[in-house]
Amino acid sequence: MKIRILIIEDEALQAQSLKEALEERGYEVTAVANNLKDALGYYYAQKPDIVIVDVYLNGKPDGIVFAQRINENKFTLKPFAFLTSSIDRKTFEQARITNPYCYLIKPFNVLELEFAIELAIEKFMGMRGVFSGNESGAIMLEGFFLIKKKDTLVKVAFNCIEYIYVEGKYTSIITKDESFLVEISLKQIQQKLPDKQFIQIHRNHMVNLNVIKRIHISDCHIELLSGKTVSMSRRFKEKFGEHYPILK
Repeated sequence: MKIRILIIEDEALQAQSLKEALEERGYEVTAVANNLKDALGYYYAQKPDIVIVDVYLNGKPDGIVFAQRINENKFTLKPFAFLTSSIDRKTFEQARITNPYCYLIKPFNVLELEFAIELAIEKFMGMRGVFSGNESGAIMLEGFFLIKKKDTLVKVAFNCIEYIYVEGKYTSIITKDESFLVEISLKQIQQKLPDKQFIQIHRNHMVNLNVIKRIHISDCHIELLSGKTVSMSRRFKEKFGEHYPILK
């Protein structure tokens, strides 16, 4: 899954440049709005993960109005970053009151844009330093992991995970098509993953019950729908039997 970003920008060339830069780095641009009404409509209808918004839209500080509006409901609030060509102190102070998660000055460069997205999400989650300078940073949200992979952030839905393997302070998250190495503990993972869907089958293995194809009792390993196999220790076999009584 891709991080979904809403762009609010009234300058067509600037909006296109920003859209292309984001898409080249693996992000999904949900829409481009050039006025306040469309911006709010797209925001509530599409529920993007983050918003990049120009302070001035068509000569009016409607980017600030947009921020004020979405700040009114903490349950639908998403991180947003201001992008503007205005560098006067008055504009900055007006924008700062809305508590933006980052502030970019035009013309932007790609590296600043990448940092802005990472910092905005970190600040929104209250977890500074997770992605900055860390190639294996990860945050667990409701229903998915947010993982840094190379120069971008990706969403990995819990439902897409086949199994999880922990070794020391690092965790491998395995999906059908790819794997992610993150720096997060098994304890943190267990606190967030739904226990009716994921079960520990080994001291350092957890498996998604929904992707199990076959259980090999004699040699204690599990075959997944994708053809992968994972080991099940005898210690955890009894607990696993609570889900599959035939093993008891």
